[in-house]
Amino acid sequence: PEPKVGRSAGPTSYVRSAMGNTPAPPSLEDAYRRYFPAIREKCRRMLGDAEEAQDVAQETFVRLWRSGPTAVDGPQVLGWAYRTSTRLAIDRLRRRALQTHEATTALQPEPPSSVDAVLDARNQLASMATRLPQEDLELLILERIDGLTQPETALLLGTSERTIRRRAARAHARLERLQAELRT
Repeated sequence: PEPKVGRSAGPTSYVRSAMGNTPAPPSLEDAYRRYFPAIREKCRRMLGDAEEAQDVAQETFVRLWRSGPTAVDGPQVLGWAYRTSTRLAIDRLRRRALQTHEATTALQPEPPSSVDAVLDARNQLASMATRLPQEDLELLILERIDGLTQPETALLLGTSERTIRRRAARAHARLERLQAELRT
């Protein structure tokens, strides 16, 4: 069954539903059917634009197709697609920030809980996208925008929880330094 996504889905319900209890699909077509809705929803949440999210999700699966059948196999398909779509969305946010020259502000310390907060977080994210290293930005998005836990983030990034804890500490320290610079 296709993962359920949309307004009623919580921040990580689309990831959990896409992961399911069954092994990853054996073909690109199956992977597309199973994971595309979750990837598109994740991109929509990041970008705030359904058409742009559709484009990024499609580009993710085009890249999967181009990488060949042995590049990403089995249970790694969702993690690979999630990482790739996050990076593509970050690239879009960076281009958007450069084009609009938005004022720089800091990311919120907690996931947004209202429509205004979501819009504010997206604008802040676009501004930060040009100033933080991609690895840090990706981790902050997974944690603060998507609301993933460290174990979920480790699974999606294909690394250990210990590595995620170290990377998160480093990303938070860089973010704090950047916030301090912006305040002065």
